Formats: sequence, structure tokens, C-alpha cells
Amino acid sequence: MSEDDKLIEYDALLLDLFLDILHDLHELYELSAKYEGKHEPKKLEELGKVLTSLDPGDSIVISKAFSHMLNLANLAEEVQIAYRRRIKKLKKGDFVDESSAATESDIEETFKRLVSDLGKSPEEIFDALKNQTVDLVLTAHPTQSVRRSLLQKHGRIRDCLAQLYTKDITPDDKQELDESLQREIQAAFRTDEIKRMPPTSQDEMRA
Repeated sequence: MSEDDKLIEYDALLLDLFLDILHDLHELYELSAKYEGKHEPKKLEELGKVLTSLDPGDSIVISKAFSHMLNLANLAEEVQIAYRRRIKKLKKGDFVDESSAATESDIEETFKRLVSDLGKSPEEIFDALKNQTVDLVLTAHPTQSVRRSLLQKHGRIRDCLAQLYTKDITPDDKQELDESLQREIQAAFRTDEIKRMPPTSQDEMRA
């Protein structure tokens, strides 16, 4: 299985589990996917009609659901990138175990992608890095607006997904991980994404 196929599989798994929870999203999701695939104006018109027919309450739920789906897609991509980086490091013999390989950032890979995929020259990359400016910014509150509880749920989803594709997983383990993913996805959707009240000094200390 190629790296791109693995990302597609990760993404499809998480989206399928989430769509099982919210059946009403299928129509909007399918219309969006069809328009994205062929860019047919008719599909865009159909999508617009469905969206404008929603009442304000349903619109909020739909918006939250699609935001959640994007979060799941990002988590799938993170796991795929970590897997690819881990395999590369192990093949090079840079690490003695998988856990250490998965935590390393690979700047060399980033440079190669800038050159091969985006057509940037080494000189352009060097000039861009050389001209970077760094400013110190002091804020009264943390810039991280996402709730810590939601970040923890995302972390558990990421961990389950990574374990799900290990080579020595048993059928019982797979079933348990599938059920864990289902629970965490449901819990994440029920969690408000942002904090509605400014954090207290105690909250900032805990963060």
C-alpha cells in the first residue's frame, strides 16, 4: 500500500465512523464531494439550495459537523505523516525503536518537498529563511482557544488510529480500537470547540 493510499484509508475510516453518527449529513457531504470532483455548476446549485433550506439551528449543527470532519481529516494526515517519517528513519537506521523515530521532525524531507513538489530553488529557500523576522508578543491570555479537553480527545483518536495499523494487531484488538474510535469521535463532537468564557489565572496556570 502506497503512502497516499494509506492516508486515504485513514481519512476514509474516520469519516465513515463520523458519518455513521450523523446520517443527515450524507446529502450535503455527497453533493460537496461530487462538486469537488467534477466542478459541475448544477451540483453547486443543489448544494446551495439544501444549505439555504436549513433553519438556523440546523445550520449551526451542520457547520459544527463539517468543522469536526476537517479535524478528523487533519488527524488522519498527522498519523500518516508520522508513519511515513517513522518508516524512513527506521530504514536509515537512525533509531533503535519505533517510538523514538515517530517523535522526530524531518527538516530534510521538508526541503526536498519544497524543491521537488513546489519547484523552489535552494537559493529561494535560503533567502526566505534569511529574511525571516521574529518578534516577541506578550498576550494577556493564551492564544490557544481550543478547549484542552477537545485536544485530549483528538490525541486519543490519533493514538487509536496509529495503533489500528500496526502489523501485529489481532482481530479483537482491532474491534476494541474501532469501538474506542467511535466513542472518542462522538465525545469530540459533543464537546464545544472553543472556550466561551475568558480563562481565569488558575486556568492559565494549569494550561
